[in-house]
Amino acid sequence: MNKSFVFLLSLCWSLCPGRAQETLPALRLVPGDFVQDSIKQVHWTTNTFTVKWKYTEAGAKKMLAFWGQHPGQKVCVQVGDFQTPPYVAPEPIDPKTHFDWRADWLKHSTDKFMNLSESDAKAVVGGMREKMSKPGP
Repeated sequence: MNKSFVFLLSLCWSLCPGRAQETLPALRLVPGDFVQDSIKQVHWTTNTFTVKWKYTEAGAKKMLAFWGQHPGQKVCVQVGDFQTPPYVAPEPIDPKTHFDWRADWLKHSTDKFMNLSESDAKAVVGGMREKMSKPGP
């Protein structure tokens, strides 16, 4: 009886949904990855904001390399204290159009985070901005 109970309990326990932490590839972007005068925070809707920017050449290549290492996988991007929700990294060739978008993207190398709260938008912009050095005493 006890062995049957223990077996049933262990079987039920293994079927219970758990909150396993999913570890996703994440890319940390730093202020040097952004063209500083391109960073714009835009009021999108009543309660949401968008942050737009252009990557530096090094930042654009860093982003493409990251996407290239994780095509079609769920990934995250970190900027300062902000981390994006998981999204699927683009495939190098769009199967619908057979278009290799990388060369075109490198020409423009712009991006944005949309539907942010005001505090998240401020955190993103703060993480993108170069820190101004203070003059000594």
